[in-house]
Amino acid sequence: MSSISSEGAQSAAAYSWRDKLYGYLSLARVSNSPTVVSNAVAGAALAGIVTFDINVVWIALSMVLFYTAGMYLNDILDYEIDLKERAERPLTTGLISMRAAMTVTGVLFAVALALLLLVSWRSFLGGLVLTGVIVLYDAWHKKNPLSPVIMGANRALVYIIAFIGFTATLSAGLVWAAGLLWVYIIALTFVAKSETQTSFTRYWPVALVLSPAVYFATQLIATPLWLVLVAVFVGWTLYSTTFIYQKKQIGGGVVRLIAGVSLFDAMALATTGWVGGVVITIACFGLTLFFLRYIAGT
Repeated sequence: MSSISSEGAQSAAAYSWRDKLYGYLSLARVSNSPTVVSNAVAGAALAGIVTFDINVVWIALSMVLFYTAGMYLNDILDYEIDLKERAERPLTTGLISMRAAMTVTGVLFAVALALLLLVSWRSFLGGLVLTGVIVLYDAWHKKNPLSPVIMGANRALVYIIAFIGFTATLSAGLVWAAGLLWVYIIALTFVAKSETQTSFTRYWPVALVLSPAVYFATQLIATPLWLVLVAVFVGWTLYSTTFIYQKKQIGGGVVRLIAGVSLFDAMALATTGWVGGVVITIACFGLTLFFLRYIAGT
């Protein structure tokens, strides 16, 4: 590892600061970060926090840092594989040195945990669990057929950590939302693992990514206006899957399904009746699509 770190540091020195900035943002898959923010806002709202609260900001920022650390760690541990399969990544090209990436990863995990301490000890303990799950996924995902299940647990934990930051008793709404998000992420991660293939012919992931709409429709039936969000979620999900099954652009479908996470969060927030929260999640959806124009999401 030391020789790799040294070679990366020497190569990185030849790039401009703009190139390096792009490299750091690319390692972070920063385009997906708004969906983590919307996860945190939705989790807190399900705990009854349906107004501005500084602790929600700390949780959301912490979750983004955890996500970023996980993305960095993923490239660090996949370095040898990426040399063969994704030679354009910032570490494999030498744009970012291995030493710098490892330093950033450690700092991100530490700061993320510190921010959760500002909220509650429950959130901090949840952050420790999340750290373990992130490391488990990154270290084992290539040869583990159940890695989508672990990835889904990462996202579900964002809901749970945001929720327990304000209350210790889990609600049925939280369990359903976190569980369905878990299912949604399992499906899209399974598809993402096939990104290097020229086609994808398994159709059960479509049922899984659409399943949240059924639950939220039953929760929002009494407020027909909010059902528009369910329709938007279904429409966007079906549109995203056309890239996978018709256009044979698996990566294009996956990044759109990731953006759809914020639409999932909008439905969850609609069950709380918090209009401001729904606006935030829709904005996160738009920001994800905007950032995807510049930084790859996978």
